[in-house]
Amino acid sequence: MPLAAIALLLLGAPLALAGTGCLGYLDENGSWHPGFSCPPFTFCCGTCHRRYCCGDLNLLLSERQQKHCQGLRPRILAGIASAVVLFVAVVATSICCCLCTCHHLYRRHQQLQSLFEGQAIPMTGPAAWLPVPPGGPPHHPFYPAGPPTYNPAAPPPQVPP
Repeated sequence: MPLAAIALLLLGAPLALAGTGCLGYLDENGSWHPGFSCPPFTFCCGTCHRRYCCGDLNLLLSERQQKHCQGLRPRILAGIASAVVLFVAVVATSICCCLCTCHHLYRRHQQLQSLFEGQAIPMTGPAAWLPVPPGGPPHHPFYPAGPPTYNPAAPPPQVPP
């Protein structure tokens, strides 16, 4: 019985491997070759970039090895790396633009605030109900002190036809 089992294993192992096929692959030039089936009693042989059918177990390229060949190749890694670098550059540029704009707006706000520091700005809403300081509201140097006066002797304003 053990002799029959050993004979079956020895004969069955090549038969189990026989008739397998080669998966699709890229050759050295980057050309795609579709997968193909091998005839009975042969299996996929060769390398990651060149595959053929043969009967020599020493040259066998298992399905696992074939799938490993389809992993990340240098061209794919270069494409991924360039995409990551481009993304980081876009994000960094956006952040720099935002920070520069915010800094410029802050400086402009500081300049305007220092320019109007001593002057009163009329307010509306609830803040306008605050009590007026003694001596009346502050007077702006470019505007008359009171309401406009009517002069009957002045000529009428020019009205366009």
